[in-house]
Amino acid sequence: MEKLLLIAFLFYVLQMILTYFQVKNFRNNVDELRKKGVIGIGSKKRKLSAGTIVILVSNEFGDIIEGRMMQGFSILARFKNLKDLNGLNVGELKERMQRESSKDTATLDALKQIENQLVKLQAM
Repeated sequence: MEKLLLIAFLFYVLQMILTYFQVKNFRNNVDELRKKGVIGIGSKKRKLSAGTIVILVSNEFGDIIEGRMMQGFSILARFKNLKDLNGLNVGELKERMQRESSKDTATLDALKQIENQLVKLQAM
């Protein structure tokens, strides 16, 4: 019984360590992308399947400069580039995704955040 508790405790500590590195990876990506322009972050959480985090960056005109996505339910998941979104306009992409009834709520959330920030920038 003591061995089982020790093993469970060691797995718990391992999970905490790996979670720390995943959060550090997330922060590094956000900090790096924030320097490039207006940033939007969207997430889609699921209970029994992979969750998704999307980070998009646009310029002041609303054109996507760079996008990254982390998908998985493991603490080993890392960000991957979304090169197919580069150069697309935020508003046009959002409208297209809504017309197609896209289930990609993480990307839609990131697009909405960028739109809101662009409106604030234009109001200044």
